[in-house]
Amino acid sequence: MLDARMSVCMSGIVGSVKGLFWNSDELRLRALFRVVATGGLLLLVVTLAVSLVDIANSILGLPSVLSQVATFSLIIVGLVALAWFIDRRRLRDMGLSLDRQWGRDLLVGLGVGVVMVAVAVALLVGSGLASVGSTYAVENPDFSFAAGSTATGVLSGFLFFAAFATLEEVIVRGYLLVNIAEGIRQVSSTDRRAVAGAIAITAALFGLLHAANPGGTALSLVNITIAGLFFGVAYAATDRLAFPIGAHIGWNFAVGSLFGLPVSGLRTDSALLAVEPDGPTLLTGGSFGPEGGVVMLVGLLAGIAVFVWWVRQQYGTLAVDGRIAIPDLWIATGDDS
Repeated sequence: MLDARMSVCMSGIVGSVKGLFWNSDELRLRALFRVVATGGLLLLVVTLAVSLVDIANSILGLPSVLSQVATFSLIIVGLVALAWFIDRRRLRDMGLSLDRQWGRDLLVGLGVGVVMVAVAVALLVGSGLASVGSTYAVENPDFSFAAGSTATGVLSGFLFFAAFATLEEVIVRGYLLVNIAEGIRQVSSTDRRAVAGAIAITAALFGLLHAANPGGTALSLVNITIAGLFFGVAYAATDRLAFPIGAHIGWNFAVGSLFGLPVSGLRTDSALLAVEPDGPTLLTGGSFGPEGGVVMLVGLLAGIAVFVWWVRQQYGTLAVDGRIAIPDLWIATGDDS
């Protein structure tokens, strides 16, 4: 009798401990442990991607920008595969369900990103806080595209920023935001509050990821966090990662390759124009680029205005979609598509 009771007690303890790590209803690890496991394996994916690209480069002699784009692309594919295997997650559960609306959101987001920067630069130049130089030259650039011409450099810049911005959005919004929202949902009163909390957390993380960049300040941290809030809301309002990916690409490309300004403190070796800020760092962002100045907030306001109009035109209303916190798992239906 005593042995039976001990057995039941031990089974209960084992079940309770297992329940801390494993969600028996969803047949997968709980959110925190999914993220830890995926993060660890993603480091292996990065190592493998770099090695494969190095091998391809030694055989084919790829241009540096194509090597970088290939590396980022392999990491994206690896993360999506890990999310499928560990999270039991479909593409649409990461905002990556490609359809016509996804394409439209991507293009509009791309345009909005460029417009935001153009507004900020126009304000700087128009107010005498920046000038447009006749030549563009950067010593020891952070991003070197080894371009033979300006046109080639600008195109290379677009490819680089497109791949890198997509990688950032898939990691921060497509993967982390979704997992954090699902985790918060377990203790939140509503799905929308869970998503709102995840938006805030990932926006803060997005800001911190750029905090150590050259020229970073407290204002740049605040500005990029606000940008992260914008991208998170854009994802939550459309249930697609397209608009934030497009806006992120457009912003980085316009700052670095169109106007020749630092992208979060990092410079390219080629740009269409040579905009040279010569006003107070508080306003212009100084060596960090427009993301570190008050001027970025003006650009963001312009982008937010266009985004609100677009969402109302395409989706009818602007609201945080609580469905992001509700997992749509392939294992739930036995469908591995």
